[in-house]
Amino acid sequence: MIISMDQFGAKPEQGFDNTLAVMSALEYCREIEGAELVFPQGRYHFWPDKAAEKQLFISNHDQEGLRRIAFQLTDHNGITIDGQGSEFIFHGPMIPFVIDHCRNATIRNIVIDWENPMFAQGTVIRADDDSFDLQLPEGTNYKIENDGVWFNFGGKTEKVWGLNEFDPRTKAPAYQSGDRISWGNYRKVRIEESRPGVITYRGKNIQLPQIGNVIVMRFSRRENPAFFVNGGENVILDSINIHHAPGMGLLAQWCRNIRLHKFNVMRRPGSDRMVTATADATHFVFCRGQITIDQCLLENQLDDPCNVHGIYARITEKLGEDQLMVELAHGMSKGIKIAEPGDLIEFVRRDSLLPYANLRAKNVKVLNKDYIIVTFDQPLPDDVHIHDVIGNRSSNPDLTVTHSTVRANRARGFLITTAGSVLLEHNKISTPGAGIKISGDANYWFESGDVKQVMIRNNEFMDCNYCCPDWGRAVIDIDPEIENPEAYEQCYHRNISIENNRFVTFDVGIVSGHSVDGIRFVNNVIETSDSYPPHHVMKYPIELKACKNVTISDNQWPNDSKAIGLVNDSEIKIT
Repeated sequence: MIISMDQFGAKPEQGFDNTLAVMSALEYCREIEGAELVFPQGRYHFWPDKAAEKQLFISNHDQEGLRRIAFQLTDHNGITIDGQGSEFIFHGPMIPFVIDHCRNATIRNIVIDWENPMFAQGTVIRADDDSFDLQLPEGTNYKIENDGVWFNFGGKTEKVWGLNEFDPRTKAPAYQSGDRISWGNYRKVRIEESRPGVITYRGKNIQLPQIGNVIVMRFSRRENPAFFVNGGENVILDSINIHHAPGMGLLAQWCRNIRLHKFNVMRRPGSDRMVTATADATHFVFCRGQITIDQCLLENQLDDPCNVHGIYARITEKLGEDQLMVELAHGMSKGIKIAEPGDLIEFVRRDSLLPYANLRAKNVKVLNKDYIIVTFDQPLPDDVHIHDVIGNRSSNPDLTVTHSTVRANRARGFLITTAGSVLLEHNKISTPGAGIKISGDANYWFESGDVKQVMIRNNEFMDCNYCCPDWGRAVIDIDPEIENPEAYEQCYHRNISIENNRFVTFDVGIVSGHSVDGIRFVNNVIETSDSYPPHHVMKYPIELKACKNVTISDNQWPNDSKAIGLVNDSEIKIT
């Protein structure tokens, strides 16, 4: 059944708030299985003032506070929303789409943007003597107060907490810029207004940006992804362009089967904005079934293009012979469901990340956003330790990424920590950090887990890791956070194949890894570029330690390459 938004009073007019019209339309569609809600093509605006409000726990976002929501889809079955190419323009802090426990939902043919983004930018016009000047665009509304720069977003005044440097020629992070004027380093600078519209930053031993480069000024928190998919199954996001989001482009958790086709987090053509989403382009937590990313462009977001993982919960107390208290340790994992009754739960050592037992969850009782009591169907292992972690072996989706491009973002490329079957094929990857990172940790982010079957083939890696070593040592980094991997006979990751890829690089490092049982680097072509000066962080193109069953063969190296690798502290000739 096709339903037009005209029926509910939607208007593609400047200054008209379409939030209530959408709310009425979605309530109507909930009672109609297979409803197709269609927007006549136009430019529709949304404000948070009259939007639905809900407490949401969204993984890898700041967790405190209520969220305002424009499109709240809850328990819909078979709904389709077709924008027919319409632009949806948002104002202030709100989530455009929440897809909550929906089945067979499709969103397609829309453009998402914000009238005013959650960042500001200026141009470096002077840089010397431990200081630099930043020229803001004419008409920028800002203030300098209490040794800080403040901007308005959504009716609130927000203080800048970090700077990122972009090269206007490449529209990408500047070579070796990293986060070196952010976080703790930013707190060391002194700020003054040298004249209206020009901000001077001063600080001993700060990394000075290049004159003519663009500085992105970051403020506020990551709270509002463009899409939040929570639970449900068979969700399709098709032909969607996200030009900005004050959070991630997409965060999906506990969803079974999700497909992204031509789901683009991309700069608006003709815009001078350097940033799209203020965090990851796409992010998947505790998903199941199949994740498919096909023909997507993910660029200029302020974190990674894709991250797939679970969450390790830290053991804090043994309550009985079959019962544990566990804690969600990282602030951005608070309130996230970790298991359902019947799920297979893995017990993992914090230091080695190695599993030592598996039990089924019998009951999962959430006390609050921090603590959870898990009851198992059998007695606990005798050697369970406080501060070990548990992971969910039942939430390990398969991941397929094909014919997609990632580029010009802050940080890394694809972050993969799922034990499902993984295929990355026919993609183009150019990132300031590692193009692919396969990790796992039980110490800070607590992002699980080990990989079992990863195929990386027929991709092009173009000048990755140009902000080394901030976000990686090599184009492909396999670095589970194990302090001393050589101390353990067992490996954390398994079966990683890197085949028939083209690596174009200005630097030495191609693959760096440890704690892998079964790694293949076969039939790849490595070419030298002169895009940037080399880092020489790695001595050899391939450096592996604490690895087993390593195959490196039939690769094409540049003529001037020594074709020597380092495997388990032994130099080997690589072909």
